[in-house]
Amino acid sequence: MRWPWSRDVDAAQAEARAAAEEHAYAVDRRIETERKSTTESRVARVVRAELERNGYTELLQQAWGGGR
Repeated sequence: MRWPWSRDVDAAQAEARAAAEEHAYAVDRRIETERKSTTESRVARVVRAELERNGYTELLQQAWGGGR
């Protein structure tokens, strides 16, 4: 025999499981976004340093396959 409120309990448990899964997914997305952001910042710093060292024109020429 099931109690009349057991349907509500089952629904609440299912909702809690779904919320926990959604939270775990959000945490994974946040961690991945932070990792990508860190990598992109590092790459931007390297490119900026290279640009300052070699100059914009030379960098453009190398990118297009030309150069001296």
